[in-house]
Amino acid sequence: MYNRCIISKNIKKELKNPIQEPDLEHIKEFSRYAFSYESHNLIQREVAKKLVNMIDNQPQNILDLGCGSGAIYKNLPFTCKNFVGVDSAKGMCELHPKGTHISIINESFESSKLYEELRLKNNFDLIISSSALQWSKDLNSLMKLCKDTSENILFSLFTANTFKSIYKLTNLQSFLPSSEEIIKTVQTYYDIEYHVEAYKLFFEDNLSKFRYIKKSGVSGGKRQLNLSQTKKLIKNYPLEYLEFEVIYIKSKQ
Repeated sequence: MYNRCIISKNIKKELKNPIQEPDLEHIKEFSRYAFSYESHNLIQREVAKKLVNMIDNQPQNILDLGCGSGAIYKNLPFTCKNFVGVDSAKGMCELHPKGTHISIINESFESSKLYEELRLKNNFDLIISSSALQWSKDLNSLMKLCKDTSENILFSLFTANTFKSIYKLTNLQSFLPSSEEIIKTVQTYYDIEYHVEAYKLFFEDNLSKFRYIKKSGVSGGKRQLNLSQTKKLIKNYPLEYLEFEVIYIKSKQ
């Protein structure tokens, strides 16, 4: 089906100066494939591991936005005092590790009421999010909520260059934000450093590629092609791999 993911480039950049209803279509996609997702999220797992390795010190109060089935928590090399995970997909929340120091909330991470309630009970050392915030309907408002909740952030987001060859072939626009758009928004609220990485995931055949897209959750459940167009794309897609681009963002200490 597919082999390991390969990082094809690593571009590092640094900045010197640096609520909404949930997307139901996206939530349905993740809940429907909650159990098969674990075997189709190779890129997301790689990204989560890298993101966790970027954590400084050992923050004891962590808020995970779009926590999913627990990729961040499972990769933590230390035990924190308080871990709060938020995810709109109930099926994912049910798969997340449980514990006396873990609280999982089935809610939109863009809900202003959620942050008001969280701030009453918590003083977060870190807000972290892996492969989730690209689905935000209003990233600017979300960053304001984050800024009011913690001074420290660590994010990874898929960018518009994910599946870029597919979009080029079909003359469609990506529904994901560009790295430039993300940076501009986040730096409004935080002094950040960041870098962008491109990944290639190789497959034996085209059908396997598009099955991966459907079940991995990277597409967010959005369908932009009809059946005839999809069949044509599967037949004519020229590359042996799928392309992904991820931006890693970290607030400066």
